[in-house]
Amino acid sequence: MKHPIVEIARHELITQWRSQTLKILLPLLLILTSLIAFAHWQQQQDFIEAQTLWQQQNDANWEAQPDRHPHRAAHYGTMVFRIISPLSFIDSGVNPFVGNALFLEAHRQNSSSFKQYVSSTGYMGLGYLSGATIILVIWPLVLIALAFNSVSGERVQGTLRQLVSQGTSVRQLLLGKTLAYSSISLVFLLVIFTIAIGFMLFTQVHGSDVLRMGWMFILYLLYCLLWTVVVVLISNWCRTNQQSLSALLLFWLLTVIVMPKMAYSLADMQYPMPDRAVFDIQTAQEIAKVGDSHNPDDPHFTEFRERVLAEYGVSRVEDLPLNWRGIVMQEGERITSEVFGKQYEELMQIAEQQNKLVRQVAWFSPYLLANNLSSKFAGSNAESFLHYENAAEQYRFNFIKQLNQLHAEEIDLDHDREQKVSHEHWANLEQFDYHAPTLNDELDRIAPPLLMLLLWLVVGGVLLAISRNEVD
Repeated sequence: MKHPIVEIARHELITQWRSQTLKILLPLLLILTSLIAFAHWQQQQDFIEAQTLWQQQNDANWEAQPDRHPHRAAHYGTMVFRIISPLSFIDSGVNPFVGNALFLEAHRQNSSSFKQYVSSTGYMGLGYLSGATIILVIWPLVLIALAFNSVSGERVQGTLRQLVSQGTSVRQLLLGKTLAYSSISLVFLLVIFTIAIGFMLFTQVHGSDVLRMGWMFILYLLYCLLWTVVVVLISNWCRTNQQSLSALLLFWLLTVIVMPKMAYSLADMQYPMPDRAVFDIQTAQEIAKVGDSHNPDDPHFTEFRERVLAEYGVSRVEDLPLNWRGIVMQEGERITSEVFGKQYEELMQIAEQQNKLVRQVAWFSPYLLANNLSSKFAGSNAESFLHYENAAEQYRFNFIKQLNQLHAEEIDLDHDREQKVSHEHWANLEQFDYHAPTLNDELDRIAPPLLMLLLWLVVGGVLLAISRNEVD
């Protein structure tokens, strides 16, 4: 004899299949999600192909430079491109709102082309359709449409009293209903991720990408299970189908739409972040306070000259074993990079204050928790983008440092501007080799929201377990 919970789940699945609602909604959502994922995957592949071509062309142009003064080469600059995560076709994260091409040059730190700095703008994802949006935003609505009357309907029709009189407890009924709708969610996710795996087979992936996809599947499954528990519980607590539907839609509206929007808007209002233009002006002002490498009478560089002369034991810059102009350019680059780092750190502190406020609100919104984790697992979150920009800035500093070294060692101070170095030096400079953060690197950011999501699920499970035989 089958277990009562399994039998209840089987009966619920049969009922849903006969109602035609599931037959219509599930295929439509599968088709919609698949089309969106395919469109994003195709766009991603086209971009990666173009990006690879641009990077090769950029590297070729850099190495094809003629003999040139190192400082002119530093201003000629180079480009680096951000590699998009292979899982971005499932969760695009911040990718639609940030740039991917970064121009590196002397004396200046640029942001990725055409975009602002990333702040806590996760709520923008609500207006951008992706596979994650379908799963995290729309699928809960489907569960509500399917299961809002799963228990309240039994009560209204009088069948709940009959089931209890036959020895079935309300607890068994709730667990059986939860099992049924969790099974529907599992089928939905299995089909979606089977299609996603098919896409991944045509993409260059690593073991870490497979691990990330596995964690995304577990996350979405936990999220769907949580929503199933919420729908069944509220259906049990309400006396009529109308009350159940209204309460569930209100809960969805508050946790998926209102709270995320409110959290990010409140964070932005409480801790405003300057836009890129303001940030550049502030950085330039701070650099000017320290010293200007292009001003021979600048106090900082006057003092710096005396220190360098004392270090080499000479009285004139013409007697230095290195080109004084190259030394000055490197000192100016150090100042620029150092000031930028401090300003950038202040910017990140504002972002962290915003994120801290959002995390506090996220206690009351499973969507915020899941959305945060989803972009982290996909490698498309704001932190990953900022990690790339920090790595690019470190490379820029070292890249310009190598050119300044050439300036100091290969160019004589006399007739400095007219001299050049061999073009053979360009190919010997260090190349940009970016390594994206791993899941272990982000463990401290992944664990808290994951534990909070599990806490929601545990609370829901406890409420299911302590449900009593209230049939009226």
